[in-house]
Amino acid sequence: MLLKEAYRRVLEYLRERERGKFRERPFLSELISALSSDSRNYLISAPTGYGKTAITESIALSSFNESSKTLVAYPLRSLIEEQAEILREFLDFTGIGGDVVGTRYMGMGESPYLIHPITLTTVDTLSLTALGLSPEDIHKVFKSLSSEEWFRNLGHYLFSWSSVFSSAYLILDEIHLMYDTSKSLSFLRALIDLCEYTGVRVILMTATLPRSFEQVLSDKVEVRRFTKESDTGFYEERLSKKYRVELLRFGGGDKLESIKKILSGSRFNKALVVFNTVEDAINFYRLIDGRKLLIHSRFSVEDRKSKLRELRALKDSAEKLVLVSTQAVEAGVDFTSDLLITEVAPPISLIQRFGRFLRREEKFGSAYVWFEEEGFHDAYYKVYDAGLVKRTIDYLSSNSDLNLHVGYEDFLDSVYSEVPLVNQELVRDVEGVFLNLLEPSRSALELLIRLEGSFVRDGNLITVVTEDGVEVNVSYEYLMRLRREGKCVECPEDRREVVIKSLSGHRFGVRVTYDREVGLA
Repeated sequence: MLLKEAYRRVLEYLRERERGKFRERPFLSELISALSSDSRNYLISAPTGYGKTAITESIALSSFNESSKTLVAYPLRSLIEEQAEILREFLDFTGIGGDVVGTRYMGMGESPYLIHPITLTTVDTLSLTALGLSPEDIHKVFKSLSSEEWFRNLGHYLFSWSSVFSSAYLILDEIHLMYDTSKSLSFLRALIDLCEYTGVRVILMTATLPRSFEQVLSDKVEVRRFTKESDTGFYEERLSKKYRVELLRFGGGDKLESIKKILSGSRFNKALVVFNTVEDAINFYRLIDGRKLLIHSRFSVEDRKSKLRELRALKDSAEKLVLVSTQAVEAGVDFTSDLLITEVAPPISLIQRFGRFLRREEKFGSAYVWFEEEGFHDAYYKVYDAGLVKRTIDYLSSNSDLNLHVGYEDFLDSVYSEVPLVNQELVRDVEGVFLNLLEPSRSALELLIRLEGSFVRDGNLITVVTEDGVEVNVSYEYLMRLRREGKCVECPEDRREVVIKSLSGHRFGVRVTYDREVGLA
């Protein structure tokens, strides 16, 4: 099936699903024509809420009907289940059936080795599988290579390689979340090189593309940006949203009460309150009353799914709701609010948060961006680069009428003024794994340990088991907090040792009980 024909089926599905509310997007039609006319890699930038998922659906359908495979990777686990449900519904509509869609990420092994014809995964799992260390094998490989046995288990690295590099398409959605560090950007560059060598077509998609980042990849991809001329109707509709961005400075530790006061004094149907840390989100959630929902990264897999299902059921209801969240809400979560209260973050994150504000027909709303002076420590504001946050605050201070739905390019380019560095040595190390044909798994594993347990993030996710037997994925920093509090007596302090134990399959027991309503506090 040709890509244009697949896109026509997507349009039929959207007309059926949205029942009179559907509007065809000229920019998407233009992109489908471009993708159909050549075999180049593409980097697509379009605003939040524009419907970029239709590109993924079209590629998946076209590729499946050609007996080819599509891999779709996201930087956040929270994105996968909702997007998988959307794809399954669409494929049910076509008659193919949603069972051709599989997911694979930490805690969910539905598609081992990414074997489904259409597989949704995280960038972390993709990176491991691409380098021959699939999650199914990595613990066995680590134990084998750490032993003195003559015969060693190298895992199914050839199968892992072929599962990734025999695909027709690799779609990396919400790619802006890989801009954060030199490590993730360098791995992305290496991955595109490997796909080029093996004939896998790469499609990158984002709503936020600073020109400084475009320069890093422009020799590898064809860049297509949404402009006012791409879809004047959509642009003008988003520009017509009426709100001012009120910048608030909090001090003296009164932030949660101050935010509660704003919330209780505002008229709204749906409110979104976003914090930069899980602890702040939990504490605020406990502080407020009424219909509320909490989403963050420290829930079990099943509870995270349950909360997203609950959110989908409530998002279009007339019932008043306060959604309290962290960065987990930034991408792929289909939710709209008419009151947004968010902690400051760099533009890439902030624009994504505003993508969950006045997302649909709403015309009026209130938006607050706040920060606390005590949040700056050395080179960071909470989890973000302090320099980026300070430039964000400076820009917002003099641009309170800024529209963060469209036309925000100057905001992006003013804050992200420096071209990020790609670590060429790391690119060579990643690509070099494929040159060690005798023990590629050893090369990959040694590189993984040197990179502290992740090819794409600064630090890896670690599995802990609570006193009541619930498994939750946490960061090294959270694990060390529990260690300092005496709640993880078996936790080594050395990061390398934690990484090695984690790679060996170890689950750290912690003296904490799990709360299904608020997660792991």
